[in-house]
Amino acid sequence: MSRVGTYAAIALLAAAPLGCSFGYSSESSGKTLASPFTSSASSSPGDSKQAYGDDVRDYTYAYVTSHRDLEAYEQGLGDIARLHGITNWQADEMTYVAIGAGLARAKASPSERTRFERAVAGADDAKASLIREGYATQPAA
Repeated sequence: MSRVGTYAAIALLAAAPLGCSFGYSSESSGKTLASPFTSSASSSPGDSKQAYGDDVRDYTYAYVTSHRDLEAYEQGLGDIARLHGITNWQADEMTYVAIGAGLARAKASPSERTRFERAVAGADDAKASLIREGYATQPAA
């Protein structure tokens, strides 16, 4: 599926906490959400990992610009990870770098970045550092 399909899946994940109804069953939405990632199985592991990072970045960007509930945000991260076959997003460094990149892309303020660091990384300085690294290395959109 094209990147447009991937962005549509991310938009659905970002909109889910709003309680939006899209007029189709969760079974069909699960198929829709999973389909952009089925072709990554034939890709090299590095490509799949990059696709995961891109999706986390894009989801973070969409979320920062429209939501405030960080608990729902973390649930969405889990959904994206599962779509990519990642069973423990909290232990994956790419997750935190991509979160930082998404925050930068959304032009999040330093206080907003800190809020995400505290919520997602907790007291783990290494994870917070990865978020700051992703934030600093994201090119301006």
